[in-house]
Amino acid sequence: MGNGIVTPIGEGMVEAARQWESKVFEQVCLAGQREASEYLGLLDENLFAQRSAGWRVVGFRERRLITRFGEVHLWRRLYRDERGEYHFLLDEYLGLNAYQAATVEMQAMSTILCGEISFRKAADFLEQWMAGLLSHSTCWRLLQRTGDAAARASVEEVEAVFGRGEPIVQAGERRVERLYMEADGMYVRLQRQSRKHLELCSAIAYEGRDRAPGTREAYRLREKQVYCHVGDRVSFWEGVSLAWAHKWDLRRVNEVILGGDGAAWIRAGADTFAGANWQLDGFHLARACRQAFGSQAGRDLYQKLRTGDAALTPASLSQIPVREGKQAERASQWVEKVVQEKWGLDWRVRQGLSLEAASRLGCMEGAQAHLLATRLKGKGRSWSPQGAYHMAKVQELLTRGEVQRWCSRQKRTETSKTRYTRHLRSPRYSPDQWLQAAVPAFYGPSPNAPWVQYLRQLVHPQRLLN
Repeated sequence: MGNGIVTPIGEGMVEAARQWESKVFEQVCLAGQREASEYLGLLDENLFAQRSAGWRVVGFRERRLITRFGEVHLWRRLYRDERGEYHFLLDEYLGLNAYQAATVEMQAMSTILCGEISFRKAADFLEQWMAGLLSHSTCWRLLQRTGDAAARASVEEVEAVFGRGEPIVQAGERRVERLYMEADGMYVRLQRQSRKHLELCSAIAYEGRDRAPGTREAYRLREKQVYCHVGDRVSFWEGVSLAWAHKWDLRRVNEVILGGDGAAWIRAGADTFAGANWQLDGFHLARACRQAFGSQAGRDLYQKLRTGDAALTPASLSQIPVREGKQAERASQWVEKVVQEKWGLDWRVRQGLSLEAASRLGCMEGAQAHLLATRLKGKGRSWSPQGAYHMAKVQELLTRGEVQRWCSRQKRTETSKTRYTRHLRSPRYSPDQWLQAAVPAFYGPSPNAPWVQYLRQLVHPQRLLN
């Protein structure tokens, strides 16, 4: 291979010689394409030898795959089973999605990139650094398929467990005394919709905080888990409980600490988990106190609310002067409601614990900023409802490192429809494809008879078939 890229030494050859890395990479990709085509052909032969007795070969179909080292062409067998349904054993064995050129790894890489940067930048990156070329629209479709697969599985699991009473698949066994949870909603702009905004609901769970090494005061959440959801087809908290149940044994959790901004749908989470203790999020409480009463007075009021000062009542709150403006007026009304409902009390004070005895809440706003806001908001971005939901699910998968799992071909349920007849009407024919459809002996009662083998070699001299 090296002899094919050597540039002669001479005048004006310096620039060409300095392109040696790109030339070597091109040769490696070409070798990888040949190796992949040969390997997939042998794999299809092995699957043919191990097929079920009732499966018959209808013919061969061509497929084009976009890999990280370029485009790979292959021929694989199309089977018809006992029920008359059609299968590509090679595609199902490799987890390849139907009607999709990108392989599982290319889809995963594209989805991970698009979860961090724009679709166009992701496509440019793949074009610059890999031999597998994907357009920005293809990158968008791949991310949508990945997010849709995860979203559908989540909804189906909620309906199976809470609707049909089926057991949880892969129940978690991790046990903790106390589990922290926080939830919040974030609005994103919609495009071409009657409504202008969509609320994305998300939640996090963790076992506590660990001090991060370094001079700057920073903490890391221990065993952090993320869940995102949109819509009302299933309950948000039912989906949350199932997501957590895959990691923790919720029956052995003695105490659940739930934090949020006071929205009704967040407070409803306290009814889902046994022993849940709800607390108002400190960020929203401190911001409202500052907006209503100013920096110093708001800071003092926040401390009284958190420590449960007995002298703080709605009557005493009315003695604090409110700043001018509609925003300050709305904030003061909300703080008054907090005082009446006694929402501001720190859960550690309510439980009679010292402030150092357990971790405090207040991580949701930062999680929202890093999880969703940086990718879905700002820079004039707008989304369709499904597109925003799928992007949110992809962000959830990124935190768990499970993107590639949902890029593979998902198993069909009994209610799903078979959609393989399109392969039989594909407009992309090879010159000898009409012969395959006209020779029924290839998949008749004696496909391995010597005369059938000889006939195969006459029709397909370029391939050695079993």
